[in-house]
Amino acid sequence: PGPHASKECIPLSLLLKEVLTVASSNKEVKKLLIKHQVLVDGRFVSQTGFPVGLMDVTSIPAIGKHYRLVTVKGILRPVEITSDQSKTKLCKIVDKTVVKQGKVQLEFHDGRTLLIEKEEDRFKPGDSLKISIPKQSIQGFLKLEKGATCLIYKGKHAGVLATLSHILEREGSKASDAVLSSNGKEYITLKEYLFVVDKEFKV
Repeated sequence: PGPHASKECIPLSLLLKEVLTVASSNKEVKKLLIKHQVLVDGRFVSQTGFPVGLMDVTSIPAIGKHYRLVTVKGILRPVEITSDQSKTKLCKIVDKTVVKQGKVQLEFHDGRTLLIEKEEDRFKPGDSLKISIPKQSIQGFLKLEKGATCLIYKGKHAGVLATLSHILEREGSKASDAVLSSNGKEYITLKEYLFVVDKEFKV
């Protein structure tokens, strides 16, 4: 159990052993965690089975390494990032709700939520926020609109970074498609498979 759906994450122990190869056994993983050598989204983690998923930031201060998880062809893989980049995380808004006392609750792809004042609300599902970690203050806003840089993170084009051309809205309950382009090639995918990222984002 954790912040990500079971099919969209990997256990921290597997990430450290098989992917990042900073530990060779479960015993070494436990030792790293006991000594507070591993952070996920800016917080020390003690559980070997802690689920790490899309856009999560894993840091290992002792070796000065920081990684962000992205999806490529359905597989989560780490991309090394700088220390400064490790201080923020991109979160996709999947839903929002008006709650008590005139506040709006934003719900993100990784299970976290954020309360904002109603008069501050200019966000829609599909947009991305850049938030500080672990304090979770808003550092930037990326709108799902024409010209936005998007990571396709699901489907057959998962892992492609492309520019959004337009959205093909469908009638009724049918899912909307999105048309994007990259290096002269056109991509068509579901709108819900898009994650708006900044211009400096790499896969």
